Amino acid sequence: MRATITDHETIETIRPLDLTAYLRVHGWARGESLAGGLAQLWNWTLEGNQTVDVVVPLERNVRDFSRRLAETLKTLETIENRSQLEILADLQQVRADVVRWRWIDGGADDGTISLEQGQMFLAQVRTQLLAIACSTARPAQYFASRKPTQAVEYMKQVRLGQRERGSYVVNVHSPVPPLLEGEGIPEEVPFERQVSMKLLEALQTLRQQVIEAGAGGHLGDPAELARKGVSSNFCESVAEMLGRWDGGRMVEIQVGFAGSRPEHVESPMRARLSADQTGFIQQIGRVLRESASRDGFDLEGFVTNLNRDANAESGIATIQGMIDGQYRRVEVEVERAEYENVVLVAHRERQMVE
Repeated sequence: MRATITDHETIETIRPLDLTAYLRVHGWARGESLAGGLAQLWNWTLEGNQTVDVVVPLERNVRDFSRRLAETLKTLETIENRSQLEILADLQQVRADVVRWRWIDGGADDGTISLEQGQMFLAQVRTQLLAIACSTARPAQYFASRKPTQAVEYMKQVRLGQRERGSYVVNVHSPVPPLLEGEGIPEEVPFERQVSMKLLEALQTLRQQVIEAGAGGHLGDPAELARKGVSSNFCESVAEMLGRWDGGRMVEIQVGFAGSRPEHVESPMRARLSADQTGFIQQIGRVLRESASRDGFDLEGFVTNLNRDANAESGIATIQGMIDGQYRRVEVEVERAEYENVVLVAHRERQMVE
C-alpha cells in the first residue's frame, strides 16, 4: 500500500515551476493556458491514444492551489506506479544536483550517530565539496588558504537537504540552471554541473588509484590526478572521514543530476570507499601536497642557501620557513637588487626574511 499525502502544508511546498519542469522532462506535453495565465494544462498520452490531463496552478494565490497539486500527485502516482512520497522527493530536487554521502555500518540501528561524529562528518562533506569546486575552477594538487573565487561563490549556493532514515545520510543540493533548448542558445555547461561531473570523475579516479597502489605500489602522475579532481585537500578529507569513524566500515558518495537538466554519463553514479583504504588515501594526499607547486602564499624564514651566476640579473635563494604547519625549504627567484641588499645580508647576518 502506498502513502498518500494529505497534509496541505506539505503539498504546498511544491513549487509550480518545479512541477512543470518535472512534467516536461518526464514526457508530458504542455497544453493550453487557463484562467488568464494562472494555470496550465498538461497532457499524458496512454496506449490507444487516450490522454490524461492535469491542471497545474502557476500562482500560489489561485483559490484551488492545494487541491490541484494533490490531484496532480494522485495522477502521477497512478501513471508512474510510485508512491507520492517518492514523487514529492523528486519534485523537491528537480532543479538541483543532489550529492548524497552515506555512512554504511557507521551508526546505531536507528540511523543516528553521536553529535561529535555528526559535526565531523558535516565538516568533511563541506571540505570535500569545496575541494572539488576548487579543482573545477582551477585544477591543482593542493589548495592553500586562498581558494578560487568561483569555488567560494559556488559554496554559498549549495544547501543541506533533509536527512534520510537508515544509515546516516547527508544530502547536499546544488541548484543548477535548467536546460533551455532553441536556436542560438549556447550549449554551455554551467559551473554547478561541472562540479557534479568533476566529483564523479574524482571518485572513480581515486578509487582506481587506490586499487593500483594496493596492487603494485604505483602512483599515477600527480598533475594528471589533479586534472581529474583528485587534490590533496580531497584525499585528506576523505581519509579523515574514514579514519575517525568509530565502528564504521564504508562511505558511499552518490551523485544525482537535476531533472530539469538531464545528463547521460557512462561512469557509475556512485562510489564506495572503505576504512581499510584510509592509509593509501592518506599517502596519495601527502604526495600530492608535497609535490605541488605553490603560488600566492606568504613565507617567513631564514635563508639557508644562495645561488647566482656572475653578472646575472637574478638569483635563487633557498628559504626555510613554516608552511601549513610544517617546516619547508622553498626556492625563490630574487631580482638582483633585492638579492644583494636583502637576502644576501639576511644570510650573512642570520636574519629572518619574509
